[in-house]
Amino acid sequence: MKKNLRNRLTFFICQLSVLLLLFATACSTDKQAENVDTYICPMHPTVVSDRPSTCPVCGMDLVRKARPGEEVEITEDLARLIKSPNEAVVASIKTVKAEYKSVAATVQAQGVVTYDTRYVYNIPARIDGRLEKVYLKYPFQPVRKGQKVADIYSPELLTAQRELLYLTENDKSNEELIRSAKSKLLLLGASEKQVDEVIARKEAVYTFSIFSGYDGYVISENQPAPAISTASTSTASSMGGGMGDAGMGSTPQTVAPSSPQFNAELIREGSYVTTGQALFKVVNTSALRVELNIAISKAGSVKSGDEILLVMGNDKIEEAKIDFVQPFFSDGEEFVKVRVYVRNTEGLRIGQLVSATLKFQTSETLWLPKEAILDMGMEKIAFVKERGVFKPKKIITGIRTNDLIEVKQGLASSDEVAVNAQYMVDSESFIKSK
Repeated sequence: MKKNLRNRLTFFICQLSVLLLLFATACSTDKQAENVDTYICPMHPTVVSDRPSTCPVCGMDLVRKARPGEEVEITEDLARLIKSPNEAVVASIKTVKAEYKSVAATVQAQGVVTYDTRYVYNIPARIDGRLEKVYLKYPFQPVRKGQKVADIYSPELLTAQRELLYLTENDKSNEELIRSAKSKLLLLGASEKQVDEVIARKEAVYTFSIFSGYDGYVISENQPAPAISTASTSTASSMGGGMGDAGMGSTPQTVAPSSPQFNAELIREGSYVTTGQALFKVVNTSALRVELNIAISKAGSVKSGDEILLVMGNDKIEEAKIDFVQPFFSDGEEFVKVRVYVRNTEGLRIGQLVSATLKFQTSETLWLPKEAILDMGMEKIAFVKERGVFKPKKIITGIRTNDLIEVKQGLASSDEVAVNAQYMVDSESFIKSK
């Protein structure tokens, strides 16, 4: 019995020894495995090696993988490098400072030839009546001074004629009453020649002719003057080669005059008219003007009396002066309407498109090269150097020339700015300005 118990105890001790030996061996193996370095490819993490080598896919050197519990020391330089790219950009590139000066700039604008509203006239009806005959049939029909434009029947005119005829036949000695009767006919729109014909014929006429007092062309009563399209003002009005606020590379575009809907019909035969009603509107095209639309951001650069160069087409170029500058609001857009009177109207047609160049000297302000500013649509960004780090900063720009951009707000003359802002943008163009 004792011998059997001793054998069992000896067997148990042997098994325990074996287990302790296996456990010790496993711990030693794990410790050795922890001390073995592993190398991986930065671009292809699936490539793993137990010794330094190169990646068979991209050829990059394999990088040792950090051991468990190993920490990387974060130095000041490393902290700058791992900083989020939407907060700061670190690079060793050239810088420039904004320069405080005055530069020569140009404004490019599109316009249209229109008639001078000072030479638009009305041919009115001086008495109530019905138009028996109308001689002007369509808009833009030419008309001359003294030309017959309509025949009108008026009971009041007929009565005034009969009063004059009665006096001339029955009371010739009453010169005062005869003069009053003649004056009444003249005030009702009859000419002296017509009055003399009535007296000579001794018979009243039922219709009197209406004559034009002006030379020109007939237009409809509610027909607007030709104007450049207000919807295209921001794109058509630009500064130099891409000086518009909408983009860095925008160029002037030719836009057609606006064509609002209107009733182009003239007054017709059989129409009844009242005293003072305008029968026809006549525009004299011997005096024309050019109307230009310029973006509201350039309003401070344009003033009355400035010289402007007009390109009329067909190699016709004319130098003129701005006569009037008017702030305007139409179709939800603010702009400046510039009026220029043209001296030489030969060959010009109403509605003809005109391009213009306005040269002026800007006031003294800060200017940067256009490459130093990044246009993000709603914001303009410049990268300012602070303690060796370039940080994006929102600025407000103004006038642009071919090479320079005016900085209205956001920078000081002492700030160092990256020369090429586009170079500072990360691959996703994600910039967070402050």
